[in-house]
Amino acid sequence: MISRFLDAATATWEEAQAYLARYPAAILPLGATEQHGPHLPQNTDTILAGKICRRVAERSIGYLLPPLPITYSWVWRNFPGTPWLRTETFVDLVKDIVRSLERSGVRAMLILTGHGANQAPLKYAVRELADESKVAILHGAPYGLADVARDMESRFWLGACELHAEELETSLMLAVQPDLVRMDRALSDYPPVPADYGRTVTSMGDLARTGVFGDATRATAEKGARWLEQIVAGQTRLWEEFLVRHGIVDE
Repeated sequence: MISRFLDAATATWEEAQAYLARYPAAILPLGATEQHGPHLPQNTDTILAGKICRRVAERSIGYLLPPLPITYSWVWRNFPGTPWLRTETFVDLVKDIVRSLERSGVRAMLILTGHGANQAPLKYAVRELADESKVAILHGAPYGLADVARDMESRFWLGACELHAEELETSLMLAVQPDLVRMDRALSDYPPVPADYGRTVTSMGDLARTGVFGDATRATAEKGARWLEQIVAGQTRLWEEFLVRHGIVDE
């Protein structure tokens, strides 16, 4: 598929109008502003979601929206400087964005989150939209993330859904924005996990000691570049298949 994407942040309204008349598909990256240990910036999830979505758009099509930097980060609410939205606010925000773009002619959207905790409220926002909107929505975390994580040298803290500021995220950041990574402060930390974790209100934020969950010291830019390519390739294939299935583009 020929690259035919438009950056919403720099396009004029006339360019947006013309683009969406021909390619009625949009891409929305969801990030967060929250702690990522002593070595990564708080906008790590926003940076990674934006970079992945841009590369997917460049390889396919999509009206590329700016990443949302404040989302559902309740887990880290006790870390100073972390802004977060209530579940209801997050759901309404996503629904309002989709509705407004539908008015502009959008018929399909990719909503990709770089922040794991967004997945649950995002799922319910999309379900509610299914009863009131005709926009087809592909959503979730970057495709194939669990497969990529199994290539790490270090072990999981708990599982692929609990990756945070460790080898994978740090490697990806070294690949896309190394100037923001403080590898001299990277560390390995595996906080103890209570037996009832996941069945009570206890969250990663309550268990955090340094903000790292795993081993960030094993991160390298080479790993990050390899994993990023794997993620982007998989996500692009999924998006293109989705667009064909919903009649946005031909095979």
